[in-house]
Amino acid sequence: METQSSPSPVHPASQAASRQLPTWIAADNLEQLLRDINAHLTTMTTYMQSEALTHAERLRMQGSGVRRYGFIDKTSDIAEDNLQFAPAFFNLQSLKDLLRVIEVLRNISVTCEQMTRISNDCLLVAGDDAFQMALGYYNTVREASRRRQPGAQAVFSVLREFFNRPRHTASEPTIPEVERDVHALLHGTKDGRIVIEHEKPHGEGGKHVVVDEVRGGKSEEELRIEN
Repeated sequence: METQSSPSPVHPASQAASRQLPTWIAADNLEQLLRDINAHLTTMTTYMQSEALTHAERLRMQGSGVRRYGFIDKTSDIAEDNLQFAPAFFNLQSLKDLLRVIEVLRNISVTCEQMTRISNDCLLVAGDDAFQMALGYYNTVREASRRRQPGAQAVFSVLREFFNRPRHTASEPTIPEVERDVHALLHGTKDGRIVIEHEKPHGEGGKHVVVDEVRGGKSEEELRIEN
């Protein structure tokens, strides 16, 4: 059985208050940006293919958090003036080169995180704008279908499917679902009927029975609440 969630109409005031995408955020510019990113990603993947870590290897790695990075940095400064304590495998220049690599990689990670956040924000704004526009068209078609304008019912039937929520026919409607259906019937946004019966309990038992035929009108369903 399916439940249709009626979308709210689009109000011009809410559209005016919504965020707007910058003019730079156009499909052509974004596609070029994606090509540039993919080019760098391909290069990094090629060089790092043999260095990819497994989950177990990641857990064993020490990493370079704030405290560890500070320790490494301080060690490189002290070792420069006290090389007599350096073990045979120690290479001061290699340590300093690694410090520079760590610093650049951390900056890249921060930049990528900022870019991801901005990209997600733009995605939300673009998605909201597109949905509001599509919803405005849907609401217009729905009203035209109610007024029996030629061709409107066919268009409305296609778009209405996106607001149908699949539901198992054997499952029972919850109290919030029944309350929403009552509200929809009172405001004329759905067709159907709801019958609520109450059997006074005798001893321990008793039940409420809700016959909800708003949800698709396929069969009666009962919601029993033990008292």
